[in-house]
Amino acid sequence: MMKFNASHGAEGLRISLEPEKFDGGSASPSSAGLSPRPFAQRRRNRHGRGFRGPLIPPALPGSRTRSEKFDDLVVDSAERMRTLWPTALATVEYLVEEVPEQLEAIIASGAQAPLGKYEQAVPATPDAPATPPSIIIYRHPIEALCDTAPQVRELVHEVMVDQVAGLLNVDPDTVDPLFRRYRKR
Repeated sequence: MMKFNASHGAEGLRISLEPEKFDGGSASPSSAGLSPRPFAQRRRNRHGRGFRGPLIPPALPGSRTRSEKFDDLVVDSAERMRTLWPTALATVEYLVEEVPEQLEAIIASGAQAPLGKYEQAVPATPDAPATPPSIIIYRHPIEALCDTAPQVRELVHEVMVDQVAGLLNVDPDTVDPLFRRYRKR
């Protein structure tokens, strides 16, 4: 612990910082009232206005992370697909992954990273249970291609339509009648 010493003498004001010495006797930092402050008291409390809190309360939409917002876009698009194709897509699972598997090998080969994929249903075997059909959307490749939030929304829906079309083995224009109708060319 450093001790601040100031003395006023014939030669003027003299200030020195000297370490305070504890000889192991009764004088210790805790007995002398010099115990370290707890963390809550060390936090910044500028001008006595109270401690800083979150800038946006968790209940407001601005506090959501980018990945949570992306998940919402996929859910919105999946709900639209389910309203258009209720029986065909009743058992389909929708998944969001950050990046595709083997991304380094895909990029090294010179190919573009996939934006999504679909997997057909696998019937049950004695060794493994049945798996339902699934559509997987990759977040990072989609966000890398877009500059604004509306572009991300449009591309997520476009990828969803393409994957549903592949899963159902139909043309993308028949999956969603409004697909690419309002796009500015």
